[in-house]
Amino acid sequence: MEGFTVKAFHDFLRENKIMGSRCKDCEGVNLPPRPVCPVCGGRDLEWVEIRGKGVVEAYTVITVPLTKMSNRCPYAVGVVKMDGGPSVSGLILGVTEGDDVSVGSRVVAEFVKEGDETVLCFRQT
Repeated sequence: MEGFTVKAFHDFLRENKIMGSRCKDCEGVNLPPRPVCPVCGGRDLEWVEIRGKGVVEAYTVITVPLTKMSNRCPYAVGVVKMDGGPSVSGLILGVTEGDDVSVGSRVVAEFVKEGDETVLCFRQT
């Protein structure tokens, strides 16, 4: 696999994997991966697979969508703290109103194919 880039992150999503970079100096994990650790500046990194489960830290329900998302409206986007890893944002599937989800909700990753791309989404458990 290529370097620690957003492109590599998306390539792994196509394989239904959530991969981040872990700094061997400070053990910090970054998602999406970064070539330099933002905590300590370290460049000695390794790939680490992130489990696909986590907790919603924040969310919003979008009712005025981007053009490419108009077929999903309304939809929810959230920040998910991954179990044993960092936080990442993604769509929260099955949510159309704010009462359908809450901070602290448990979620599991789903890999949704959209054309040639795979999008990291989450669904409440």
